[in-house]
Amino acid sequence: MEEKKELRTYEKDTPQYHLYRDMHLNQTYDFVKGMREKYGKCGKTKMTIHKALSLLDDFVDPSDPDLDVPNSIHAYQTAERIRKKYPDDKEFQIIGLIHDVGKVLFSFGEPSWAVVGDTYVLGCEFPESIVYYDTLKESPEYGKYDKYGVYKPKCGLDNLMISYGHDEYLYNVLKKNKNHLLGGKYLDVIRYHSFYPWHTEGEYKHLTNRNDEDTLKKVLDFNNFDLYSKEDDVVIDNHVKTYYNDILNEYFFGELCW
Repeated sequence: MEEKKELRTYEKDTPQYHLYRDMHLNQTYDFVKGMREKYGKCGKTKMTIHKALSLLDDFVDPSDPDLDVPNSIHAYQTAERIRKKYPDDKEFQIIGLIHDVGKVLFSFGEPSWAVVGDTYVLGCEFPESIVYYDTLKESPEYGKYDKYGVYKPKCGLDNLMISYGHDEYLYNVLKKNKNHLLGGKYLDVIRYHSFYPWHTEGEYKHLTNRNDEDTLKKVLDFNNFDLYSKEDDVVIDNHVKTYYNDILNEYFFGELCW
C-alpha cells in the first residue's frame, strides 16, 4: 500500500517561508482594517463567477507546499471529492469549486502575502502554532497585546480582525451581491477555511463563543475535502465542466461586483 504523503510541511529557506515572513511583517491590525475598507464596496470590477474561476487557470498558490498546479485544478478536485460524499448537495459542491476564487485579488496587483496563506487574528497575542511563528517576532505588533488584546472574552469570530486574504474578500463579495442563491449555511466556510490556528490547532477559544461551534464543524468537514483532495487525479473533461457550469448557472445570475 502506497504511503500517504504528509501534508502541510513547512520548511525554512523555501518560497513559503519568505512569503509568510512578508505576511507577518506587513499584516497589521490597521492594514486589515484598510483592506476591508478598500474592497468592502466591491467596486473594483464586474465579472461572472465563471470568469473569476477561469482566472485561477493562471494562478499557482505560492504559499502551499503541497500544490504545484493551477488553483482551478484544485477547485475541481475539492468539488469532486464533495460530490462523491454529498451527491445531492449542490450548494456544498459549489462552495468546494469556488472556495479559492477570492484569489483573483492577484489580478488586481495585490501581493501574495495579502492573498494566500493561513490566516490568524490581529489585535491580540500571536499563538505559537501559527505557521513560521518565528518570523512573527519581526512583526511591529509582536508583544504589543495580551491574549485578549482589543477584544472582549467570547466576542465571537465575526468580531475578530483576521489577517486579510482571499477568504475574507470572497466572503464579502458574496455577502454584498444578491444575484446568487448561496445562503449563509456555507459562506462561513469560505470565510474561515484558511484559519488553521483556529479550526485545526484549537487556538482562540477564549475569543470564540457557542455560535461558532456549528461553524467549526462545517469548516472541519470541508477541510477534509480541501486538504486531502490535493493528490487526487481528477480528469476535468467536458462532462465534469458541463456539470459544474450547469449548477453555477443554477445558483448565479449575471455578473457580480468585485
